[in-house]
Amino acid sequence: MLATEDVVQSEAATPLSTGQRGPVPKRRFQKGCFQITNGMAYTIHYADSERADGTLETRRVRHFIGRVAADGLSERAARREHDRFMQDVNAKRGSVAPTIHGQTFLAAVNAWRRAISPALSPATVRAMESHLKIHILPKFKESAPHDLDVPTLQEFATNLIGTLAPKTIENILQTIFAILQYAETCKMRTCKVGFSDLTLGGANPAPAPFFTSAQSTAIIQAAPEPYKTLFAVASGTGVRAGELLALKVSDLDFNRKTVSISRSADDNTRLIRETKTKKSTAILPLPSALEARLRHYLANHWTPNAPGLLFPNRKGTRPRSRDNVVKYGLHRVLKVLGMPTKDVGLHAFRHGLATELADASVPMPVLQMQMRHADVRTTLRIYSHVISKTHRDFMESLGQRSIGTNVPIGTEQNA
Repeated sequence: MLATEDVVQSEAATPLSTGQRGPVPKRRFQKGCFQITNGMAYTIHYADSERADGTLETRRVRHFIGRVAADGLSERAARREHDRFMQDVNAKRGSVAPTIHGQTFLAAVNAWRRAISPALSPATVRAMESHLKIHILPKFKESAPHDLDVPTLQEFATNLIGTLAPKTIENILQTIFAILQYAETCKMRTCKVGFSDLTLGGANPAPAPFFTSAQSTAIIQAAPEPYKTLFAVASGTGVRAGELLALKVSDLDFNRKTVSISRSADDNTRLIRETKTKKSTAILPLPSALEARLRHYLANHWTPNAPGLLFPNRKGTRPRSRDNVVKYGLHRVLKVLGMPTKDVGLHAFRHGLATELADASVPMPVLQMQMRHADVRTTLRIYSHVISKTHRDFMESLGQRSIGTNVPIGTEQNA
């Protein structure tokens, strides 16, 4: 159990040693000393106190944190409490950790740009650079990496609530964590901060648009080729737009009834690169109905092209533009069917399949494998807003048994 305020005051008032040096300047910053003795965790630091004659003395004092293991307190939690306590000590003294020359947060960002950024997908880099430009660097450009501690990032995240969607705030924080992680690799001093240390509130974002099974069928039937087959693949596999447009004929295995996902087309440059994450690269099952659709498309509508793309542009030189597919393919069909087009893109097919699988009560590992989510929290969010068939059936049977009867409260109906 962590120390209470009363314990802090009594421990802090007990000096381990006393100096008689007269007035001394306050130290600019203290890291303190974390110590575990006989299972007891302590923070040891220096405090200035005033003598009766007005002079100052510096005392080495000890603050009791708690009993490690015995009270269910882990060493990591004790160290986190040590860091929090020393932050309070330094804040009361008006001191901050000095920024080492050449080790500002901007320096860490530039080091990350040189070493890590080129290895990431262009879409990921664009998103992270947007976070840095708009939200992060204006706030922390001249800060030291170790200044981005739990209280600082908590205040930063809290100030974003109400102006940005919770998922956007998570992405911005993830950018900060990625920079700090590389800064630590570069031997820069950082604070250990993660999502588990922060409280992210705010209203739930509006649910992303998705197509129901009936809507997807209507869209596919109304669309001309190649959009008819393109939408069928999107609906039947749940692949992302970039992965869909980067598919090659060689990725289809009709013998094993599988489709291989191993690359993605960039939205801006249309260059083909690796998938979004390592988890995104996978071999997915190819349903029989989709297999028949693809065989018909390849036999009657597909044009051979040098890259071997399944859905090449008109010149057959590179992938189609996602914006053009949405504008001239999807939205035209939606307008004909009288369906809304605002904020609706190819991702609605993917989200529709995920929702349908969750509604059918498929095991979560199956849903995560089909959607290829790198973070299980993304899969859990899908389950959280879908009422599964099992849930509905259970409540339906319960309702049939109890609703509409005249049985007094707290009694059972006689057979």
